[in-house]
Amino acid sequence: MGVDIDKKRVVTVCGDGGCGKTTLVEDILFLTKKITRKGSTDKGNTTMDFDSEEIERKISLQLAVGNTQWKKHLIYFIDTPGYHNFIADALCGIRAGDSVLMVVDAKDGSKAQTERLFAEAQREKKPVLFYLNGLDKEDVDVNAAVDSIKNDLSEKAFLLHFPIVENNEFKGYVDILEQKAYDYEKGEIDVPSNLSDMLEEKYMELVEEISTYDDELMEKYLEGEELDKDVLVKTLKIAIEEASFYPITIGSALKGLGSEQLLNSIIDLLPAPKEEYDKDVALVFKTYNDPQLGKMSLLRVCSGTFSSDSNYFNVNKDQEERLGALQLMQGKNLSKTEEATAGDIVAVAKLKVTQTGDTISTKGSDIVCDFVEMPLPFISYAVYGTSKGDEEKLGAAISKMIESDPSLKFERNDETKEFILTGMGAMHLEVTASKLKSKFGVEATLKLPKVAYKETIKGKTRSHGRYKKQTGGHGQFGDCVIEIEPLSRGGGFEFEDLIVGGAIPKQFIPSVEKGIKAAMEQGVVAGYPMIDIKIKLVDGSYHPVDSSDLAFQMAGSIAFKDGVVKCKPVLLEPVVEMEVYVPDENMGDVIGDLNSRRGRVLGMEPYEDKKGYQRIRALVPQAEILEYAPSLRSITGGRAFFKYHFSTYEEVPQQIAEKIIEESKQEKEG
Repeated sequence: MGVDIDKKRVVTVCGDGGCGKTTLVEDILFLTKKITRKGSTDKGNTTMDFDSEEIERKISLQLAVGNTQWKKHLIYFIDTPGYHNFIADALCGIRAGDSVLMVVDAKDGSKAQTERLFAEAQREKKPVLFYLNGLDKEDVDVNAAVDSIKNDLSEKAFLLHFPIVENNEFKGYVDILEQKAYDYEKGEIDVPSNLSDMLEEKYMELVEEISTYDDELMEKYLEGEELDKDVLVKTLKIAIEEASFYPITIGSALKGLGSEQLLNSIIDLLPAPKEEYDKDVALVFKTYNDPQLGKMSLLRVCSGTFSSDSNYFNVNKDQEERLGALQLMQGKNLSKTEEATAGDIVAVAKLKVTQTGDTISTKGSDIVCDFVEMPLPFISYAVYGTSKGDEEKLGAAISKMIESDPSLKFERNDETKEFILTGMGAMHLEVTASKLKSKFGVEATLKLPKVAYKETIKGKTRSHGRYKKQTGGHGQFGDCVIEIEPLSRGGGFEFEDLIVGGAIPKQFIPSVEKGIKAAMEQGVVAGYPMIDIKIKLVDGSYHPVDSSDLAFQMAGSIAFKDGVVKCKPVLLEPVVEMEVYVPDENMGDVIGDLNSRRGRVLGMEPYEDKKGYQRIRALVPQAEILEYAPSLRSITGGRAFFKYHFSTYEEVPQQIAEKIIEESKQEKEG
């Protein structure tokens, strides 16, 4: 594209939902004359939010890419969603970018999602530039916003600029390192006298911090020598690139104030792309799958050169893949380009085998780019088509959506016979259902999934089952005596043949077992499958002509059904083992909530991967956590997260069992 690699920047725009990321990118595109009119999220006409669902909901649901030029530099912006429900695209965007522009609402300060995204940027070792947005709002306390960043994210965050406010109006800014002041209308001005002391204080603080990254600089600073500005900026850039210093700039995206200094900071302080490998390599970090547009893959070129209409190789799939026209994306708008080099982001239509996370390279390459690990889904719903036609199309449509959104999971629960859609939150799944209708014409209903209850017994008995039928010609005859007893939890099913003397011929023994297993599928308490039962086949009789496989299946079934009601049958529920990761200050509330859900806390310990967090382990009935995710977010301000796996089955308390039995009865009658 005719731009040297050192004059490129690939910046991922992140931040909490509603902090103004899309508005900021829109303002930059307008300022740099990439668009002729500045849109707004309220009007649904921004460049980056182009999906119909985004326009309707007025929030970003997926990442989008734009590009612009500033001072002979080419800058790519990856605008990402800010709500936790759509964090997968934010993580993919962070992986594809070289640095992160973390937008923070100046009034709200750092929030839960900011923490999560900043932690990901740190994990990826990506430089972060903070942008305090909304300086035009009333009663904004910049120092409080900076403190929230320092306290919640990193002590190594420092202001590069602070605001000039006159009569409660955001008029301009002071550049701390340059020790100069700027009015947004008048240009450079004298530093206001009421801010000179603050400038001196902030300057000394900033210079002292920068000096710690260079021994020679530190020595000069301690000796009181005048420090060269160019050396300071060079040292600052190194510290930022090493992700050990986090600069903070300011502005108002809505009012179009501060975008110029932000662009200057991006090209002056954030790193250029690097040739990561010695081969042509690109990472597919996003897939759009739209019935109108078709499949569109976004490629971040990591090294080398890619050309339009050329054959390449999907390293993950070990298959050849032809790339058609390479296209630059400005939101949904496409423009062709003949080639792409390291640092470029291009879209390619209709790739056959390639999916999000795959590496494209030249044939013979064994380079596989690292990709993000998708977060554990939080919440599951059963998904039903509203008509038979919708049921048939459901699986294919959701598969297409999973190509676009790998944080979705879709599977069939063999026990409840439901199709289960799992995602990052209730809104995530609601948007998915809405897209199924608007994009694929499939109307789907979401319901809380059924719980896979079971039944078992607590007592033992002996039972006789006889099946005899005479209908002219050969009849049917099967006769068996069984003993029924409980197994320990997790024992499953055991069948013991104790027949002696040929009371039942060998060929009919499996028939008795088959009949009992079939009867166990429909329990006697609420119709749920029975588990953890042992059967001993102890006696029986047969007829040399009328006995058959079917007759002994029926005899086994009768014996079991008659006997099991005498064995103190009970209802069982699945219990999961949970790990809940909670900020220290929320631990008591979370434990109280788990107790209210009939949970039993097994233990707690400090969480090594995150300072100030505890890991709580607990056993909780699955029925009690079907809607746990939104409750946990509410209790902890969105800062906690959890995972779980099936542990065991336990007896349902009588009062709760009665309610489940009644619901089961009504469902059958319905």
